[in-house]
Amino acid sequence: MRAIRPAVWSTAALVLIALVIVFREGGGFLMVDNREKSDAIVITQGDELDGAYWMGLRLLQEGYGRELLIDARADRIYFGRSQAELAAEFINKTAARLADRVRVCPIRADTTAEEVYDVNKCLRRDSTRSVLLLSEDFHTRRSLAIFSHVLPQYRWSVAPVVDTTRFDRRWWRRRAWIRTTVVEWQHMVWWQVLDRWRFAPMTAGRETENPPAEAGAGSP
Repeated sequence: MRAIRPAVWSTAALVLIALVIVFREGGGFLMVDNREKSDAIVITQGDELDGAYWMGLRLLQEGYGRELLIDARADRIYFGRSQAELAAEFINKTAARLADRVRVCPIRADTTAEEVYDVNKCLRRDSTRSVLLLSEDFHTRRSLAIFSHVLPQYRWSVAPVVDTTRFDRRWWRRRAWIRTTVVEWQHMVWWQVLDRWRFAPMTAGRETENPPAEAGAGSP
């Protein structure tokens, strides 16, 4: 028994250290920034699009893309106008000399995996081969994984849009950050365990216009 106890304590210590590392880095793991200069920049649908829009314009000016696409809902009405219509009006008023390189990609998807299908329709209009995604910082790893899996014919990279009211890598310090981290980890696990098998890669010769009908109840 005396020979076993040191091994047990050593194992327990290693497990505890591992748990502490996972706890501290759980938020940082969700974040990816591997931005590359690409043919197109796509702002994925999110709760806060203003920050992503201005960041997208800046990256467009810096040569990170030839055009900027903004995913905006075409099926949700705000004061008589759809989000897509409001976004188009806002672009005309604010994009100035870049307006002809910025356009709306209308979407109706309820989940990120379904959103990929709408984005594909917008990208197929041009000779696009590489895409830089702009996504909420906590959503970058999952966005990159989903878009890369479903549309492997494009080269994908991603840049985070920071919103400290919702998330920070030191996620345990605020209630809002805790909630965001826990929910995003749930969605990440859901994608890896279930949805990645429902949404097959759309390769040449087997592209489809719409996501699988049975996948509508997947994670956001």
